[in-house]
Formats: sequence, structure tokens, C-alpha cells
Amino acid sequence: MTDKRIRAYIKLIQKLLDCPEGDELKILRKHRHLIDVQFVYVLNQAAEKAEEEGEEDTASFLRTLSEQLELAFAEIVKRTHPAVSERNQAYLQIIEEILKCDTGEEVAHILHQNSERVDRGFVKTLAQVAQLMVENGQPDSAAVLIDLATVISSAIEEG
Repeated sequence: MTDKRIRAYIKLIQKLLDCPEGDELKILRKHRHLIDVQFVYVLNQAAEKAEEEGEEDTASFLRTLSEQLELAFAEIVKRTHPAVSERNQAYLQIIEEILKCDTGEEVAHILHQNSERVDRGFVKTLAQVAQLMVENGQPDSAAVLIDLATVISSAIEEG
């Protein structure tokens, strides 16, 4: 993400905050070239900052917009790559179950139950989720996922 692009995102967010209610979609369409996953990330950062500054309405608006864009992106992926989307959804569900585990035995059991899905794609998804967790201030959970990804990756290589 370049500084220029970040500034463009921030300007767009400000336009959305300043516009009359109901004009948001028109503004988003006009600036569709800026609407991407990185924009959603910046939106979330802006929501966090607004919340820290006590601007609850602004934070709520930005979070709602972010959630709507994430859903739209997910729908696009689902329509263009339904099999990939279903598999990624399964990966995320497995990761969610793993994060609830208290012991390594529980994790091993979940992985065994889902052995047909424990592949390179799963390892890649583990790493991506770990990165998001680091960015969202959850380094301990991220470390668990990175360690798991390393172990699984080694096992796949040894095959």
C-alpha cells in the first residue's frame, strides 16, 4: 500500500462521513477503483481510532460499512469460485475450532477428523489468519497458528 493510496482511502472515508445519509452508495460507486480489501483494512483502522477518541457513531458507521464490503467481497468470491470458497470456509471453520482448544490433543483430534482438508491450502490459510491476528493485537493466538502451520507444512513435505 503506497502513501498515495492510503491518503486516497482516507479522503474517501472522510467523504463518506461528510456526505448526506443515503449518498454513500453513490460515492462508493464513483470511487470504485479504491474499493478493495486494503480499503476495508483502512476502514477498520479508522473505526478503531474513532472508537478510541470516543466517536461511537462514527466508529459504528465505519464498522458497518466495513462488514457490508466484506460480505460483498465474500459473495463475489463465492460466485466466481464456488468450490474454492467452500473449501476456504471449511478451513476457517477448522481454524476456529482449533483456536477454542485447550490442549494439543484436542488440536490433533480436530486435525485427524478433518484430515482430507489438511493440505497446502489449509497451511496457507493458517498463515493468513495468523497475520490478521497479529495485525489485530492477538500475537499469542497467531503464534499457535504459525507453529501449527510449520508442523503441518513439514509433515506434508515429508509426505
